[in-house]
Formats: sequence, C-alpha cells, structure tokens
Amino acid sequence: MESPNKKSPSVWFNELRGLLTLIFQKVSKLVDRVLFDKKGSVIISLVLSIMICVVVNYEDISLKLFNDTRTTVDLRNVAVEVQADTDKYDVAGVPSTVDVSLTGDATSIQVFRSKGSVQVVADLKKYSEGENIINLKVKNLPEKIEAVVDPATIDVTLSKKVTKSFTIQPELLVGSNQKVTDFETPTIDVMTVKITASQNQLNSIRIVKALIDCTGQIQDFEANAALAAYDAKGNRVNVTLSPETVHASVKLAKNTSSDKEDSE
Repeated sequence: MESPNKKSPSVWFNELRGLLTLIFQKVSKLVDRVLFDKKGSVIISLVLSIMICVVVNYEDISLKLFNDTRTTVDLRNVAVEVQADTDKYDVAGVPSTVDVSLTGDATSIQVFRSKGSVQVVADLKKYSEGENIINLKVKNLPEKIEAVVDPATIDVTLSKKVTKSFTIQPELLVGSNQKVTDFETPTIDVMTVKITASQNQLNSIRIVKALIDCTGQIQDFEANAALAAYDAKGNRVNVTLSPETVHASVKLAKNTSSDKEDSE
C-alpha cells in the first residue's frame, strides 16, 4: 500500500506546471504594465536604442575607449598660397595667413608637420573674372587627418589686368646733413614705364617715381633707380612695372661745387 505523503510523478509534474504558469502570468502582467505604461515604454525604447548604437558602432566605440590616440593641434598664422594666373588676373581678398586645427592620430600629425610647415591653398585656377567664393584647404593633407581652417571660405575678386604707360618722375633720397638742393635735377635714360595691373589699381596711381639714393654722395654720380607707383595718399601701389629700374645721372648743384671750392 502506497504512503499518503508520497506523491506520484504526475502530481509533481502538475504542481511544477502550475508554478511555471503562475510565474509566466506574473511576468506577462509585468511586461504588459511596462509596455503599456508611458514612462516604461520610453525607458525600453531608450535601452533598445543604446543597444543598437553599441552594436552598430562597436568598433568605433572600442577604438575610442581602449585605443584612443586622436588629438587636436591648433596652428596660428598659417601661410596661404595663392594658385592663380597672376599674369592675367589681379587677386584681391585672400588673407596672407589663417588659423588651422588638425585632428587625428597624434603620430600622423607629427609626421605630417615634420615634412615641412603646414600650408593652406587658395586654388583659383578654375575661377573667372569677378567675385568668387573660395574654399581654403590644407595642402597635401593626409587622409587620416582632419583639418578645420578659420576662415574656411573667403570672398575673392579676380580682376583682369591691363597695361598703361606712365611718366616717370625722378626723386632724390638724401641722407643726414644733405639737402635736395645740393644736387641738380637728375636725368634718367627712360622717361615712361608700362604698368600692368587691374583697372582700379591703374586708376589709383597718381605718380610713378624713380627713387635715386644720394646718401653719402659728394660728387657727380650715376645709379640704377628703382621705380615705384603711389596713390593720392602717398601709399605704394603693388603693381607690375616694366622696366623695374632706370639708369639715372646726378650732378652736384653749381652753388654747392663753388662753396666747396671756396672752402678749400
């Protein structure tokens, strides 16, 4: 005869099934409450989003967490190289220097900088006359390095160059204890010069001088005088002159010669 405290396998199975069913019902109710609760659904969505991002960007995240050697180097006053047909166009609006930030592997940046000074390029070869918006780029930038140029874009004006002739006026540059009246009006072998520049630059020119240095001269002399163009305010105009110099002959003033003879 079977003991009353001893349960048959079928009874154990039924009790286990009942327990699992109870657990499943409670879990199901909990899931339903979370899913259909506004705050719960937001939390679940956030968790799922984070999990998806981690899976998709696992390599990038692991690189930054465990092998992050990226760095940023800020460079000030980086020279700008202008690439343009300067024989045909006058270029205005390109800054002489800009600021650059390099970001990437520290070793790559160090190698890049060791090859020479970092330089920014304003490539104008494909642009025509008028105003143009130009993107500045770092010259020969490796793929592993990112660069941010400040300013990144510039407004550049290309003006066609034209040529015009100007009369040259000689000017004496005297030193201490000298006066311009110590010399006669100099003579130069060329009286006109051809200047190539934009029309606006040509219009701004008021005088072209042949600059003759008389410092320390106590007798008649000859010299090559550099030519320079100036605007109405006396500022030098950066243009192309042909020729760039002229030959000048300078004589002492007669009264100066007489004074020197009398003193002897």
